[in-house]
This record gives sequence, structure tokens and C-alpha cells, in this order.
Amino acid sequence: MTTDQVLEIEFPVMRYDITMPILEGRVDIDGVKLRPVKLSSMINKEDPKMKAGEFGLCDLNIGYWLPAIEAGWEIVGLPIFSKRKPVYQLIFTHADSGIRSPKDLEGKKVGSRTYRTALTVWARGLLQDRHGVDLSKIQWIVQAKEVFPVHDPTAKIEYVDDKKNMVERMIAAELDAIITDISDTKLFETLETHPKVKRLFPDYFGEDQKLYRETGIYTPVHMIVMSRKLDRKRPDLAAKFYTAFEQAKQIACDDILSDRGGFSVVYLRERMKEQITVWSDPWKYGLKANKSTIDAFIKYNLEQGMVRSQFFYGDLFAAGMLDT
Repeated sequence: MTTDQVLEIEFPVMRYDITMPILEGRVDIDGVKLRPVKLSSMINKEDPKMKAGEFGLCDLNIGYWLPAIEAGWEIVGLPIFSKRKPVYQLIFTHADSGIRSPKDLEGKKVGSRTYRTALTVWARGLLQDRHGVDLSKIQWIVQAKEVFPVHDPTAKIEYVDDKKNMVERMIAAELDAIITDISDTKLFETLETHPKVKRLFPDYFGEDQKLYRETGIYTPVHMIVMSRKLDRKRPDLAAKFYTAFEQAKQIACDDILSDRGGFSVVYLRERMKEQITVWSDPWKYGLKANKSTIDAFIKYNLEQGMVRSQFFYGDLFAAGMLDT
């Protein structure tokens, strides 16, 4: 293939070990040159490029995936879940709130940075489905305003300013609980050591493994999406990207199992082997391997009023992905 036939594609800068081999040039994509760019995984405001499909690939928080497609944005999914994060470990309560079980959340004030992110959609869905929580009885306190509408008339949502974060608000007893993603060392330390903070699920390891054993779900929070405009123009690309991400994941796994992985975890190789024994491949890609996960996420979006449309896979994924 000649140089002038090579297609340059915007590729999100991601620090996940399972995607890094692509950025490092260890995976070749025939006819494609990647141009790394910094892109937000969140949609907190109108994004003209994403809306018009004027981009290549994006590492998107899947809380925005279905609403954006319903709103007519020119994006389409690839069943490549680049980031997964367990939900149960990120539900905290105030020690004096009287919350001892999931049902005790009813009638309480529950805080979150945003109402729509993947983690909060998953948490609400699991609390309702597996623990019998009536979501309409919870008062939600959130900070980030929504780009897309919430269609559930029973949802009680109050917006507050960001002068204090949700952890500070809960410690001050302004909130009874929080369900929110934490990617901050100091906040995690506060949540795990403050005498007024308790986990709703102290054995969150056990809850996550039970969920996985019974449903096959290890909750994804990010997924690779591509421009629908690009997919129409070059329907061969989706399969090329999918193959590249599969190869990258295998390289990352081999790095660890061959003791080449440069991570600061003692006995990383042995821990990986233990994980494979218990979980097999929790990072699996493809529609068939993730059917229960995708179907549950669509269901939770509909139940929570994140969207109103009943989607089919052909509406959501690149055509070249429907047989994966």
C-alpha cells in the first residue's frame, strides 16, 4: 500500500495496559496511521466534533453512549470495553445514616458527581435488580448538569454547586451515602479511614465475584466508539481496529505472564495467573461474549430514563462488529 493511501486516524491516548501496545507501535493496523490525541471520555457539554462524527476513535464513558446515539450523534460502538471498574466498592455511607443494607438507601440523600456516568447507571441498576431497592424513593444530589435529558419522571434529582466535593458533603452529614467514581488517592484514603464513613458492601470482592459467576458481568465503564461517518465511508475499518485491540490485549497479558510487565505489584505474574483461574478473561471483547452485559446495560438505561428508545445491536455497533 502506498503512502498516499494510508489513512490517518485520531486515536485516544489511553494508559490502560491492555491498550498501550497499540500506542507503542507494537500492533500494526494495515493502511492506518494513528495520530494520538487527548480526548475526554465524558460528555459534559455539547461536542460539535463528536456530534458530527468529525473524529476517529474515542475512549467513551458508556453512560453517554446510548443517549448520544438516541440524540442523533454520529457515533457507533465497537464492543471493545477498554476500562472496567467494579461498582460495589464505590458505594459509601455515613456511619450515622442508619444505612445497614441496600434497602436502607430508600428515603435517603445519595450523592454523586454526575447522574449519568456508567458507574452510577450500573450501581442503580444492580441495587434495583439484585437488592430490591426502589430507586424512586431516593433523593439524588449531583453536581454536573446533564447534556442529555433524563426521562424518568420519578427521578428526584437536586443539583448543588461544587464548592465541596461529595466526600466532604457526606462527612458533613449533608448526604447519607455516595455512589461515585473515585480516582483520587487522598479521597480514597479519606473514605477508607474516616470514622464516619462505612462501605455499604464491606465484602465487595465477594459481591463482584458473585455477580460475575451468576451473570457474566464485570461492569464496563468505558468503550471504544468510532465516527459513524467514518464507518459508513470505510466499513472495513471496524474489524481492523477490533483485531488490533485483541492483539494488544494479548500482548499485555503475555508481558505479565512472561514476567516482562513493568508494574509495581509484587508477584504480578502469580496474581495474574490467580485471576485467570477465578475470572478467566474479565476483559473479554465482542458481542457474543458480552451479551448479558450489553443487554443489562441497555435495560438499566431504559428503566432509569437515560433513553426512551428500544435499541437493537445494529443501531449501536458498527456493522462489521455484529458477528464478533
